[in-house]
Amino acid sequence: MKKFLQITVIGLVVFLSLCAFAEFYQPKVTNRYSYKHEYMEKQRGGIKTLILGNSYMENAFNPKILGDSIFELAMSGRWIYYDYMLLGKYISDMDNLQTVIFGMGYAHPFYQSYHLSDKERTSSFNAHEIYMYDKFLDIKYGNSPIQWLGLYRGYITLRSLCDTCSCDSLGYEKVEGQSSNWTEEHNITPNVIEGPLSKDNIKEYTEYLKGMAYLCHLHNVRFIVITPPCHASYIVNVREEGLEILHKMIETVRSDYPIEYYNYLQDKEFRADSIYYNCSHLNSIGADMFALRVKKDFGL
Repeated sequence: MKKFLQITVIGLVVFLSLCAFAEFYQPKVTNRYSYKHEYMEKQRGGIKTLILGNSYMENAFNPKILGDSIFELAMSGRWIYYDYMLLGKYISDMDNLQTVIFGMGYAHPFYQSYHLSDKERTSSFNAHEIYMYDKFLDIKYGNSPIQWLGLYRGYITLRSLCDTCSCDSLGYEKVEGQSSNWTEEHNITPNVIEGPLSKDNIKEYTEYLKGMAYLCHLHNVRFIVITPPCHASYIVNVREEGLEILHKMIETVRSDYPIEYYNYLQDKEFRADSIYYNCSHLNSIGADMFALRVKKDFGL
């Protein structure tokens, strides 16, 4: 019995030591979160065009096409809560900022939300994102007294410990070719707009979008919102009611603050299979085309 207790104590000490190592090592990892944080902290004063959004912008929109003084603060998997918080954190100190471009996907306003509890979130990826923004960009969500215990909460994963910096100097993370199951990967179902929490999610999304528009208006910055193009295999699942909801969201914001919007989702220029990494994300070829088109359409 004594030997068993000794082994148990030793095992517990080893486990807690590993936990402590993970907690203190994680913030020291050099990855795209830490790189973008450092860039914004040091270079924000020189940025003229700031790009926000998730992977639709980080992977599928090449900022170099727009010229100089551009930075892509977009991040894969991001929910609009963080776009709003990041813009609010930095915009007051961005003296040369002229334009903010935000990528708003078709499906995200219907199913992604931050009013859900941890138990209601079905993906550990969401928890991973909460942790990464907390540790690397100093933006928190929630008031849990044990949120800093990333390993306990499931926020520290092998991915977060080994997530190396893969973006270029402007924050752009290029993807090339196509995934193996590209017409199905990241696709949606037609009923995505009818989820049990869709109404709450849409309301919350609209509030954050309006908050971003307000910040841009307050600082005399042009606010452009774009819905990226998707492949025909994705578009077949898009419903007219969903498009109308997006339009109403924009009109709700526009009633109070200036906002420019264009929906490229079904644009005929982006129909070729070769420009897609998967059905909802452009590859590097498409990313160049998309940035050129946005530059032309908005006179950037």
